[in-house]
Amino acid sequence: MEEKKSIWTDLYPVSWYDTDITKTANLAAICNYLQETAWHHADHLNFGLRKGNEFEYIWALVRLLVKIDKYPAWTDKVSVKTWHRGTQGLFAMRDFEILDASQNRIGCATSQWFILDPVTRRPQQAVVDREILRLTRHTPVMEEKPEKIMINGPLEFLSTEKARFAEIDMYGHVNNTRYVEWILNAIPIDIHKEKFISSFTIEYLHETKLGDEVDIFGQGLIKKDPGKPVVQAPGSTLVKGIRREDEQLVFRAKLDWKERQEFS
Repeated sequence: MEEKKSIWTDLYPVSWYDTDITKTANLAAICNYLQETAWHHADHLNFGLRKGNEFEYIWALVRLLVKIDKYPAWTDKVSVKTWHRGTQGLFAMRDFEILDASQNRIGCATSQWFILDPVTRRPQQAVVDREILRLTRHTPVMEEKPEKIMINGPLEFLSTEKARFAEIDMYGHVNNTRYVEWILNAIPIDIHKEKFISSFTIEYLHETKLGDEVDIFGQGLIKKDPGKPVVQAPGSTLVKGIRREDEQLVFRAKLDWKERQEFS
């Protein structure tokens, strides 16, 4: 019988398609690494919530907080470590470390998940057996928690995204990392050249399905010149997505920025 691991590690080469104009992995790629490693560990613990090719329940990411000190470059290899950190009410909590090839920590993340009924989409109480309880690692990767994001005051319209075929996952809704891509695409390119996201928090509030249109609004962008938004420094950007059809709030996010020392 395979011995169950309390900490799971995956190795990822930073591929060409993971990078952006800065020649480093973008935040969406990092979030894809986290999601894949979370699934591998859950499946290893027999907590993947499936029988064969059918899903009895759905893992749904509710909140995610990612902190990045250094983005890995093209051809770099990064390790992602993850562990189950127990439950709190309906939340299942999972933490991550991101390490470079020399095993130096370049980032970390903490997350909260729901288990959803695949038909009703309602949260279910996680049933954790003794084996998983024994393997739970309660040490948090950071002091902060992915808290509720408060957005007050006016926001500026940034863009509209439409949920297309390639963005829909096997559950029939837009995959959570696609929202990260939508947010990155809504930020003007000059900002990405001058700054990088050092901390990112996102709340997933409602699912989006094929054909849905989502309007994205932002706060924390000021117009230096007409038509040229720039991020206040040091500053944060608050973003939210509204489903156009019924004006339902789909997600809220908070981006903290640091100056990019060089760009070529």
